[in-house]
Amino acid sequence: MVLGACGSSGPPAPESGGVGTVVDRAMPSSIGALRLRDSSGHVVSLDSFHGKTLVISDSMTLCSEDCPLDTANVTAAAKAADAAGLGDKVEFLTVTVDPARDDRHHLDAYRGLYDPHRQLPNWELLTGDQSTLTELWKYFGVFWKKVPEASPPDHDWLTGKPLTYDIAHSDDVLMIDPSGHERYVIQGHAYVSASGRVPATMRSYLSPAGRRHLYRPGDATWTPGDVLQGVSWLTGRHVSLAAS
Repeated sequence: MVLGACGSSGPPAPESGGVGTVVDRAMPSSIGALRLRDSSGHVVSLDSFHGKTLVISDSMTLCSEDCPLDTANVTAAAKAADAAGLGDKVEFLTVTVDPARDDRHHLDAYRGLYDPHRQLPNWELLTGDQSTLTELWKYFGVFWKKVPEASPPDHDWLTGKPLTYDIAHSDDVLMIDPSGHERYVIQGHAYVSASGRVPATMRSYLSPAGRRHLYRPGDATWTPGDVLQGVSWLTGRHVSLAAS
């Protein structure tokens, strides 16, 4: 049991009142079995990773505000976990809130921006059909809603085509322990301490709000270190960015 590794001899639980919330909720089998697809087109489910600590974040490849920053922090944490020898014990899953547009082509290209040499074996991008993702995000309490596109519209950074709608959504990082219990939830804007962690393509794609969050972040933000604090607690192994 992972809880055995969370005792007094291991890294402490994240403090209440910080950027995250400690919870303990068993994930139902209906959620664990939902059919998703990875960036290679393979069918997977959360159950496919049973026995690992999961770090799940919601995102979309055509987001020009927070997602590029969220992904930069998640991949920095994934790199540190892999460098610490936890690459086969902790899986980072970036799951879309925009299934209609986040096809395999977009997911693979987006992955290539953040992991151009495919050196992160413990990070994957997932999509699925609309009903599946509606069920998944409803269970985890992630808000997402289709809204009108701005005028003039943004363009798809990959194809150059104008966008016809946007997705308003919350920004969440969810951690599941190896026994399938949701244990830690982080919400809010990401703080990227080194702007270079956001690929140049995504930096140039950022909206004014996205640039503000990147270069002038507010106080209520989370970092890769906050993610790694949760990972350290759930694995019983201290992991920091220094490990990467």
